[in-house]
Amino acid sequence: GNTDTTVGQSSIFATETDVYAEDDIKFSERLKANVGLHLAGFNVRSKFYHSVQPRLAARYLLSDKLSAKASFVQMNQYINLLTNSSVGLPTRQGAAGLAYTHDKGYEISVEGYYKTMENIIEYREGAGFFNTATSWEDKVTSGRGTSYGGELFVQKKKGKFTGMMGYTLSWTQRQF
Repeated sequence: GNTDTTVGQSSIFATETDVYAEDDIKFSERLKANVGLHLAGFNVRSKFYHSVQPRLAARYLLSDKLSAKASFVQMNQYINLLTNSSVGLPTRQGAAGLAYTHDKGYEISVEGYYKTMENIIEYREGAGFFNTATSWEDKVTSGRGTSYGGELFVQKKKGKFTGMMGYTLSWTQRQF
């Protein structure tokens, strides 16, 4: 059956404000970068939270067919869905990889990443959303985590048949 999990919970009103700017910079024929800055603010229950979220992505041509790429991003998310296992934010993620383009329209890339997560939320041991007598804030705990892995991506861009295929392998640890 259906269960209304908002029974007994008061409405919470909030306002989020965001400003984002970015620029593509060409340092040379071989080195290009995309630099951005995201400023965010969140006002809820007479409290104001803010964050500065930098973004940086760079590509360097090692040859006409091979390039190296790296990126760094920091992100915050103020509203999260509380489920039995949720994703937490803020996160910081770094990535690096190589991409090879063949004359016949094939592109192959390999990339690795590492991400840290803070303030991951999860229901406390034994708590659940069916107990509506308690506030949701008393039912949750927060923690931290890391995630890392790699991706192999192959794409055929030219010819009668085109397509793409990717494989990702990753590991995640969370501690509460």
